Amino acid sequence: MIVRISQRTGQEGERPCADTRLPKTASRENIKTLFPIHHLADASSEGLAILYQGRIIEANRSLLSCLGTDLQNFPPLEEILPAALKALPDNQYHSGLLMTLQKETIPVQFRLTPLRRNDKDCLALAVTFLRSLSPATDILPPDSAPGLCSRTEFERHLEDFFLKHAVPQAAGILLHVNINRFRTINERYGARIANDLLEAIGQRLQTFLSDDCIVARFSSDEFGIFCPFPYEQPTEATHWAQITRDIFHTTLPVDGHRIHITASIGCCLIPFDTYRFETACHYAELALSEARRLQSPDWISFNPVMQADVQHRCEMEHDLQRALESNEFFLEFQPLICLKTNRVECVEALLRWQHPVRGVIAPNEFIPVAEDCNLIVPIGRWVLLEACAQASRLPEHIRIAVNISAVQFAHDDMYAAVIQTLFQTGLAAERLELELTESIFLDAVQRNLETMGKIRALGVKIVMDDFGIGFSSLNYLRSFPFDRIKIDRSFIRDMLNDPQAQSIVSAIMTLGHAMSMEVIAEGVETAAQLDMLRHTSCTTAQGFLMGRPAPLADLSACPGMTDTTVLPQKNVRISRDHLS
Repeated sequence: MIVRISQRTGQEGERPCADTRLPKTASRENIKTLFPIHHLADASSEGLAILYQGRIIEANRSLLSCLGTDLQNFPPLEEILPAALKALPDNQYHSGLLMTLQKETIPVQFRLTPLRRNDKDCLALAVTFLRSLSPATDILPPDSAPGLCSRTEFERHLEDFFLKHAVPQAAGILLHVNINRFRTINERYGARIANDLLEAIGQRLQTFLSDDCIVARFSSDEFGIFCPFPYEQPTEATHWAQITRDIFHTTLPVDGHRIHITASIGCCLIPFDTYRFETACHYAELALSEARRLQSPDWISFNPVMQADVQHRCEMEHDLQRALESNEFFLEFQPLICLKTNRVECVEALLRWQHPVRGVIAPNEFIPVAEDCNLIVPIGRWVLLEACAQASRLPEHIRIAVNISAVQFAHDDMYAAVIQTLFQTGLAAERLELELTESIFLDAVQRNLETMGKIRALGVKIVMDDFGIGFSSLNYLRSFPFDRIKIDRSFIRDMLNDPQAQSIVSAIMTLGHAMSMEVIAEGVETAAQLDMLRHTSCTTAQGFLMGRPAPLADLSACPGMTDTTVLPQKNVRISRDHLS
């Protein structure tokens, strides 16, 4: 759904006063529920807070952990960021120094934005930390980690162990561990603190594991552990997996910061799963990949099904190549309905695959495989061209939204692809929207921002999809002015029964208002959900209640789609030049 949120913060027609300065002293009021932004913003690396009468009444986890305090003991603003007392709430960034409780001075940029809710004048404070973000290569090399061996040494030790214990067979558990979101930790705190964190993890491994265990760092965020202990039942060996989980799932004090870490863990039991060294390493890596995919808070043990999944993915890769050549893909479209006019204002293109044996395959099954084998680029180009070609036959007021994979965005020349598609189909740039997920920012941020800026300059709208469930900084919304942000459907699904989900929906709408971005919510499936949204600033809804994905011709009965005749769907066949 598209929610057009006005920039006004007061009564109708009023603009915020420029002289709304922060008072230096004021009594604290218990209005914690005024802006429940902590549910939305705790995953952000940007410091966020809500001020009322000059006092912080809400703050996200990043700001609290940086200062080394909690909300109840939050110091007065003049003690931590005195520059904010002199700045206008003009939604512009200002420079300042943030003082932590450990008397550490941190250079920051901050922005004050006036907000009004429940007849109370408040201010939103956004703090961007200006620590030097060293490149990932500044991370402590694996070979230099104290007390831990390298991958080469680890594999040599294991190989020697297997040879030495060939009769009777070697027994133990092999674990591969990957720290979750380590890149984000490095970007948030810098390479020096990230190195200190790795050293702290290494010390925990040496403290809690037996001297007989072999421990290595494979890369900046991946570890290998082998615990060579006999067992009678496989469940006995998982004792060491539990210890490893407890080592990596913890909060560590590092240089005045309390950094919470988790890890994905895959394990292989020897000789239960295999008695061969090379196979054990392969099985442990397969288990780790499964743990990453499931985002499991526990360890994942190897299962023969994982090997079958690898074979299945190989077969699917071959079938995807054939599908592209045989024109087996097709699109369905889901309407976005304006709640004021009950008319379609946009349709979202959704990719489907008509497999000759398995029937219709959903994209969540084959898109990850296409991304792994880099077929996502030609497939994504086909989707863009096909969607724009069909949209060109719709009434001119209806836009077309196309999802773009982060992998495609990273490996394709998206600017050239968009220009070529618009030229070939004749679709006006203003009628095209590209939906991108937060993961697009994880690598090559500046290059992606520049590409999006060039595409947006054409008149194409840029939408951040699945907003609210990722881990990216809200600073990305400042770095690139998205036209719209799209609330993840999980919050719409849960908002009737979960006050936190309801608060997140409200907070995202407030955020969109503050940053002059439209807010899209998707996944409206019940009349009760729609009724709740009608009582908010929501103006547009998308979901099964208004229309399920269908061929474009089947949507011709929807209000707003009948201004011109929608021709029957016809797949576009495109040349190899366009796909390359």
